[in-house]
Amino acid sequence: MFSKALFKQSFKANRVMWAIVTFAECFMLACVMLISGKGGMDTTIEAVKNTIVNQEIDVQIEARSLNYYELQLDGMAKLDKIFEEELQKQIAAGNPQASSDAYATSINQLQVYLLQKAQEINPAYTAESVETQEIVGCVLYAVNPPNVQDTTKGMFDDFYTSLGETVPEAYFNQDEIIANIGDLESYFSSEARAKFILDRSKTNAPIFLAGNMTSQENMDKMLVELNKYDITAEKFASLGYTYSKIKQTATNTIITYEARLEQKLKNLDKTQDDYAEKVAEIKASLVGEISSSFLSSLPQDVASAFEEIGQLNLYGIVVGSIFFRLAGLLLPIIYMIMVSNNLIAGQVDSGSMAYVLSSSTKRQTVVFTQAAFLITSLFSMFALTSVTSCVCLAIVGTEVAELTYGKVLLFNLGAFLVLFALSGLCFFTSCFFDRSKRSMAIGGGLSFFALVAAMLGLFGSKVIPAIVRLKALNYFNFATVITFFDAISIINGTLTFIWKFAILLVLGVIGYIVGSIHFVKKDLPL
Repeated sequence: MFSKALFKQSFKANRVMWAIVTFAECFMLACVMLISGKGGMDTTIEAVKNTIVNQEIDVQIEARSLNYYELQLDGMAKLDKIFEEELQKQIAAGNPQASSDAYATSINQLQVYLLQKAQEINPAYTAESVETQEIVGCVLYAVNPPNVQDTTKGMFDDFYTSLGETVPEAYFNQDEIIANIGDLESYFSSEARAKFILDRSKTNAPIFLAGNMTSQENMDKMLVELNKYDITAEKFASLGYTYSKIKQTATNTIITYEARLEQKLKNLDKTQDDYAEKVAEIKASLVGEISSSFLSSLPQDVASAFEEIGQLNLYGIVVGSIFFRLAGLLLPIIYMIMVSNNLIAGQVDSGSMAYVLSSSTKRQTVVFTQAAFLITSLFSMFALTSVTSCVCLAIVGTEVAELTYGKVLLFNLGAFLVLFALSGLCFFTSCFFDRSKRSMAIGGGLSFFALVAAMLGLFGSKVIPAIVRLKALNYFNFATVITFFDAISIINGTLTFIWKFAILLVLGVIGYIVGSIHFVKKDLPL
């Protein structure tokens, strides 16, 4: 079945071409991997990623700071109302500890109110949910009610001191309450009290937000969300989202919001029946405007495209999808077309096959040996490109390239299987036709069509960002076997490429087997 002499003959006849193509292939691969890795192409992607991450985190800070601010304003206003009513009841009942008992009762009622408010925001929120606890905590931390064990301290004094902040003054000033005991309603509805609540919320909302965001638990949750942008803890730390920065951003947002809200409310008539509704609409609109990101201000398709660019592994795409799947196949395909034609059809056409068969060498031996040589030469070629690519990856660094040696080896395997499938086609046409020109025209023509179709299909595939993708060209991907080389699946770490590689293997095996059977059975023009 195998002729060593015939294998050596085929090797001598094609070794120069193999050496030139292999050297050129390895040289181009080295240039692409080294220049791309050191050329700073990922710097652009990294900048886009950082921009997107910064924008989205800033939006979260701005939106949450305004939400906390409004929640605290509403909660403290509600607490004042509850306390006023409860204190009057306690005084009327002759309770000597009217103030402290009214305070404790008011805090309990405030928590019930906040739980109901959380349900209004989202019916799915339960009393134990993180969202509900955040809403309740936002207001209670601002109020900082007295500690049950030590009434001289607030319940959340440690929270403020751990952040290096001054503990806020007592929410209810006992001296002021005693001074206004005869007209509590006027006291709690005064402009001075409204300003006190406003200033307290303006001060405490940024502190609560910054303290929350920089807690280890929330930092871990945030890093999980940022993982899709390949943002590690170290990268996130380099973005500079410290406690002081978050607090300052939140404070600036609230100041901007207050100024713009005041300006817009000047034009409203307070006597109108729908005044409260219009105020709510203005507030919602301002929150949206102030806390809108660059991406959210773009049309949805464009925003998605920018986000997609930020998530691209550009180096992996250049190496896997552009070189190994396209540009790097050109020279091996030329080699494969010429060699597969010379091994069978070329020798039949020139008459040299008659001399081979006249030496008592069976057709089965000839066709098996020539197929073995073609497959071996292609495998050897990509074995050397595998070594080259691993060496280059070691120079560039896996962290910079965001690739592993396993993925690079899979790129080489995918390229080899594409050549194996196409060589099966060319070997079949070489065995089927007796004329070299027909063999090259059919086998070579179809092989080049597959490559050109893959090149055109590239511009319609998901490799190209949606912002510049030509979707109509994606149809070319259905007209080429190269589409079964799924470089994106390899880059993303999915297993989709496995069954596609299996198809390439099967196609190649079919081509070699059917071509060999036809050559053995057909009549040769000897």
